[in-house]
Amino acid sequence: MIDTKHINEIIIDSNEGVRLGTLTAIRWMAIAGQTICILIIHYVLGFSLPEIPILVIISASIIVNMWLTFWRPANKRLTERAASLQLAFDLLNLTLLLFVTGGLTNPFSVLMLAPTIVAASIMGKTSVFFLNFLSITAITTLAFTPFPLPWAGQFEPLNPLYKAGVWTGLSFTTIFLSIYIARVAREGRAHARALAATNIALEKEQKLAELGTLAAAAAHELGTPLGTIMLISSELMDTYEGDETVKAEIKMIADETARCRAILSELRETRNAGDTKHFEEVSLEALIREAAEPFEKRSIQMVYENTLKDPLVVSKSPEIIHALRNIIENATGYARSRVDIKISQNSKTVTVNIEDDGIGFDAQVIKSLGEPYVTTRTPVPGKDGGMGLGLFIAKTLLERTGARLKFDNKTPNGACVSIRWSRSMLALSETPKKR
Repeated sequence: MIDTKHINEIIIDSNEGVRLGTLTAIRWMAIAGQTICILIIHYVLGFSLPEIPILVIISASIIVNMWLTFWRPANKRLTERAASLQLAFDLLNLTLLLFVTGGLTNPFSVLMLAPTIVAASIMGKTSVFFLNFLSITAITTLAFTPFPLPWAGQFEPLNPLYKAGVWTGLSFTTIFLSIYIARVAREGRAHARALAATNIALEKEQKLAELGTLAAAAAHELGTPLGTIMLISSELMDTYEGDETVKAEIKMIADETARCRAILSELRETRNAGDTKHFEEVSLEALIREAAEPFEKRSIQMVYENTLKDPLVVSKSPEIIHALRNIIENATGYARSRVDIKISQNSKTVTVNIEDDGIGFDAQVIKSLGEPYVTTRTPVPGKDGGMGLGLFIAKTLLERTGARLKFDNKTPNGACVSIRWSRSMLALSETPKKR
């Protein structure tokens, strides 16, 4: 099955960290915005500003960014610690700029949320906690700035209660957005890993299907040259009157050739070689039996119940085979004695129910089944519940074919996975084609 640990390593390696060039580009935008805003306030609106402190603060940001831009590779992926230090620098730089321009009375104090939001989307809990702590400390410091808000004329100080409200709003918004965005980002990364596993599983099934077709085609094409070799070796054996050792070797060639033809003939009969439609169209029951074949030798009894009046011919889809195999494996892994696979239909839909007599799905997660990293069963001693990728992969692959899945528990015990297709989407024809 799928090596989920390997999938996770692939995803993590491909997303090792944020690019340095991304952070420096964002910082250049911030510097440009700060500079334009200050020029407008000072020269257009005519407000007085503490020019020297502002110049020093913005210059420090420019110097750091120039050094990173020209002496460090833009494509370098930063570690989480390095990225958090970069965001901490931006946060402190913004704090100093706001501190000398009115603190919490400055409308741009809402920008204090930006570094922690960025951190929550790309970093782990430790870095997010660190930047949240730093942000709240900085917001608290801004509440006690002695510098007034730049203003034309005399600015009336705001009520301390209003400042307390601004502090509370910024602090709680920082914490709320960090938790919210971190959770959304974590779920997004989980889906990315699960989808990668799905694509690898599908690619594997497609390669196996292609390999089977190639083997059958090879069996068909090799029949003629092997027949020729066998005919020539038989004639040589009948007419050769020389050394008995050579004659024995000719006989060995004929025997081995006959053996090769027998093997290819068996393969051709089993796989219906030469008829490519065999690999494209099968009955629905045959498709399900092929998916269940790897688990038929287990001690669990596999029971098939087909109530279709006529064999339903469907595409031999790698997606359906792999998805059904995942679900059947899950059922056989938790069944006590038997797994029932029931095929039924009505005028509009075709339904496949895969039922086991095990402990059933955990009632706490049954509504979330099909999501990645949601384990499906109550833990059983000696059995690994997995990481929840199996049902996610199965659900994703089956939905690509137009199916709808429903997870439920049976009475008095056991689990049931119901897979339903629209008949028009699933069926290629109502009866098998004559060959």
